[in-house]
Amino acid sequence: MSLPPQTTRRLVKEIRQIQSNPPDCVRIEVDEADILAIKGWVQGPPGTPFEGGFFLVTFAFTSEFPAVPPQCRMPTKIFHPNVSSSGEICVSTLKKDWQPHYGIAHILTTVKCLLISPNPDSALNPEAGRLLQEAYDDYASTATLWTSVHAANPRIAELFASEEPSAPASASGVEVAAAVLPLGQSSLNTAAPPPSAPVSKTTAVKKSATGVKRGVKRL
Repeated sequence: MSLPPQTTRRLVKEIRQIQSNPPDCVRIEVDEADILAIKGWVQGPPGTPFEGGFFLVTFAFTSEFPAVPPQCRMPTKIFHPNVSSSGEICVSTLKKDWQPHYGIAHILTTVKCLLISPNPDSALNPEAGRLLQEAYDDYASTATLWTSVHAANPRIAELFASEEPSAPASASGVEVAAAVLPLGQSSLNTAAPPPSAPVSKTTAVKKSATGVKRGVKRL
């Protein structure tokens, strides 16, 4: 679906900003042939069961953007209360709390925060929500196991490690296709210093035999 020129220019500007100064634990890839084919990547925050994993977030923009949020999904399989088995993400930023000035970086940063602080009260994965509240060690062991099995991605790890400067995206619609980065290239800067967002309990994860056995059954 084509977007109004002003919306396309806005997206190109934000792509350029993210490429030159990406938020902590966040990177993007853009198809050189389609400016709207944006792939967001969220690195599992340190000290959480998702550490070491890389989680894909896809965007589906409509002609109503930015008045309404894009439809976002997480195709990477994850054991998390607020992500369904089909990749639906339950976060208020993508629903009632959306603001027109929000954009790609805000969404990806919100997803990162969701990995740090899950909300079991609005669970799309009831089992993950239950374990988070009733048997945290089992929840953490299962989430860690799923991360190692489903979210390990050496190519994306290189994308996050790259220190090469990115090619700036042009705000001109004529130059968009030539300016954005193609999928698979890793020319993004390193992340800015991480915000202070400690998580209780996650640093005390114990990969107990019981938790691992239960996690294997759920894979």
